[in-house]
Amino acid sequence: MVIQHNIAALNANRQLSINNNAVSKSLEKLSSGYRINSAADDAAGLAISEKMKSQITGLETASDNAEDGVSLIQTGEGALTEVHSMLNRMVELATQSANGTYGTEERSKLQDEVTNLKDEIDRISDSTNFNGINLLDGSLGSGTSGASKTLATTGTLNTTGKLNSFDVSVSGNEGITVNFQTADASGTSGVTAAWSATTLTFTLDISDGDKVSQSDIDNALKTASGAPGIADGLKVTIGSDITTVSGSDSVEDTTGESLITAKAAKATGTVSDLTNTAGESTDLVVTADKAGSDLNGKTIQFVTGGGTYGVTDDGSGNVTVTLGTGDYSASDINSLLSEADTGRSVAFSGKMSAAALTTATSTPLAIDNGAGLASGGGLKLQVGDTDAAYNKIEVGCDSMDSTSLGLDGIDISQQDTAGDAIDVINSAIEKVSTSRGNFGALQNRLEHTINNLSTTTENLTSAESNIRDVDMAGEMMEFTKDSILTQASQAMLAQANQLPQGVLQLLQ
Repeated sequence: MVIQHNIAALNANRQLSINNNAVSKSLEKLSSGYRINSAADDAAGLAISEKMKSQITGLETASDNAEDGVSLIQTGEGALTEVHSMLNRMVELATQSANGTYGTEERSKLQDEVTNLKDEIDRISDSTNFNGINLLDGSLGSGTSGASKTLATTGTLNTTGKLNSFDVSVSGNEGITVNFQTADASGTSGVTAAWSATTLTFTLDISDGDKVSQSDIDNALKTASGAPGIADGLKVTIGSDITTVSGSDSVEDTTGESLITAKAAKATGTVSDLTNTAGESTDLVVTADKAGSDLNGKTIQFVTGGGTYGVTDDGSGNVTVTLGTGDYSASDINSLLSEADTGRSVAFSGKMSAAALTTATSTPLAIDNGAGLASGGGLKLQVGDTDAAYNKIEVGCDSMDSTSLGLDGIDISQQDTAGDAIDVINSAIEKVSTSRGNFGALQNRLEHTINNLSTTTENLTSAESNIRDVDMAGEMMEFTKDSILTQASQAMLAQANQLPQGVLQLLQ
């Protein structure tokens, strides 16, 4: 027997210390409700949990932002409701004044009311705001068209007559472009298809009385040679048989229509007036389409070769579009502009060759004096937890004052001018209806956004809870076990401390 080292007591004390630490950790978890209270509890779990908490907080705030956006839109749309009501009253007054049963004095009174209604429309346009942000004075304008150039397109004149309009749907892998074109009747009616790289072109060669059916489209697709690997699974479906329209003028404005761009996996479209032409021309119009974009005076230019295919920005808003060879539709160009987030779009009919585009726009086209394009205009709603473009929704509305609505010179004090005023007011009603419709569509979008944010927040919270939160029942079991072990360790330590006293029996 030894008394200098009480090994049993040391062992009991070590176990007591371990059990005390376990009890302390259980108490911390039970009192906080968290399984992870410090990085030492679970370093990887803590990192994941904190990232999720940040995302959840961002999504919750984004949901609040979207709800504020709904309130803003409801404010603007509510004001336009009254503008609509006043415009309808103005139609009533103009129609009344256009009636021959009224004299000059009566029409003067009617004009007085119209003038007051115009003033009220101006007041509403100037005063409607949400948290100090003007909504209807044009500062949230969506932009206007810029300069245009005349472009030439060439083709082979179709002498067989115009084809009927037909609906087409295309589905398959991304990267495929599908076009339709006509050809001079060669005596062999029907349809053929040919691949050129990833572009599939159907050529319709039919005379009066002939038709192209779905089976003709399917057979042409099957027999088209040179199909790329991504053509597997491609389906081209027409809504009805394609026929000629007897007696129609064979000269039309389009040379064919792209139904699906190289960026899409699915598309639908309607082909109309599908005949090749010779020497027709069209205008290219450049439009600023992003609310509040400061694009006034900024340019767009088309070039071919010698650069990277796509869109580049010089850093100050001037855009260069580099094209390859071949023909392009407006939707092809707009896909490139949209991907680059340029805030502008183009419009022209038919398909234009890269050469025609670059020749006509050798001098860059500038957007000039567009209403609503001033810097600082527009309003962006942050509806996501990152700064990505898809987490921002833009709100825009053109000016709704009497001048912008075309009402500044309206006069119903005479019978003939009152009749003219009816059409002017109806045009104003249509413009207000368009703005209200845009507000309504945006409100519906935001409500869906809120629902999606709520669902995502709920799912992320559940995932974060699985990582961070403690299972109270299981932890209570651990706490009970550790508490009993702690008491047992204390008792055994007391017993171990008594063992050296046995030496005293030897000394008697």
